[in-house]
Amino acid sequence: MMGTSGVKKYIFGSRGGVFICSAVICTAVIILAEPPLTAYANDFYESPDTAALTDHLFHESGADELYSAVPDDAADILGNFGFSGFEPGGVDTIEPDNVIGGLSKAVRDRLEEPLYAFVRIVGIVVIAAALETVKSGGAPDRALSLVTSLCAVSVVAPPVLELTLQLSDTIVNSGRFMLLYVPVISGLLIASGRAASGSMYCGVMVFVSSAVMQITSVFIVPLLKCIMSLSVVSSAAEQVRLDGVTELFRRAARFVLTFCMSLFVAFLTMRSIVSVAADTLANKAVKFAVSSFVPLVGGALSDAYQTVASCVNVLKSGVGAAAIAAVFAIFVPVAVRCVLWQAVTAAGAAVCRLFGEERVSSLLTSLSSVVSVMLAVLMCNMVIYIISTAIIMIVGG
Repeated sequence: MMGTSGVKKYIFGSRGGVFICSAVICTAVIILAEPPLTAYANDFYESPDTAALTDHLFHESGADELYSAVPDDAADILGNFGFSGFEPGGVDTIEPDNVIGGLSKAVRDRLEEPLYAFVRIVGIVVIAAALETVKSGGAPDRALSLVTSLCAVSVVAPPVLELTLQLSDTIVNSGRFMLLYVPVISGLLIASGRAASGSMYCGVMVFVSSAVMQITSVFIVPLLKCIMSLSVVSSAAEQVRLDGVTELFRRAARFVLTFCMSLFVAFLTMRSIVSVAADTLANKAVKFAVSSFVPLVGGALSDAYQTVASCVNVLKSGVGAAAIAAVFAIFVPVAVRCVLWQAVTAAGAAVCRLFGEERVSSLLTSLSSVVSVMLAVLMCNMVIYIISTAIIMIVGG
């Protein structure tokens, strides 16, 4: 072994020793000359201003402009519910009492016209029954039945026809709202690390919203008008019986609605599950890469990424819940009118059967079925939008 004197001789007497000593001296000079540094990364990312970050993301995502896309009637209903906006916590102010009170007010505001129509129908039937008691057989009886049917048609058919137009407008308004909402929620999904879910949801819902508006204007509304016209003709002409045709149309419409809704929900659920699995793997890979390969502040950056993703998730949940409330409010006015008119036509048909007015009863029964198809169309569209939003909120994390 080399003794102490030998080590000193090796270090200070050889060329290698000179290099070693020079390196040690230079390192000491650099350390002593460099001023002390203070790291702020951990302190900054450990206590970020999450409220300010969430508010900034809310305005940058375009979610603050969603309220302008809500129709006036729906905005009034949301105000009655206690809804305060699309920002996080906007739906926290909605109470069950406010919802019940808002729905009751919506019913009261739209009750006058159906109730007045019911009174007129009862009056027409009572007058016709009184006139039949002073007549006996022959052409006058058939003429009186025809006049009674035409009077009932003049009372009920125009509001039901107007209801079909309001149905079309409501579906178009809901589709426009969804076309504005979908890019916002998709951007929030992508910002929270759910790129596959966001892109999938955006593509599917934009296609569905556009398709629903086109199908409603091109197929559903004309079909409803045809059913109503056939019902009127069938009730006015005794020789023409079109009840079977109208019933076939109604069953076909309901089957198509049920099939389309089931297919859409199943497709969206399966695609969401697959995209969420891909997003989960990508997020874990990103956090592992940041924490492992970024020197010094990798852990802090990973925590910061998680913090931003959590803020976006809070914002996404708030905007999604507010969108569900807005979609519900958009469909409420027409849905309430459909329920009221269905009740009026069904009650009027019962009164007509009580007085023996079978033709008017058949007319009102057919119109009640038309209104029930309208209500089914509304419910299917509303459920599609609400379920799709709920699925992407729950499955998307």
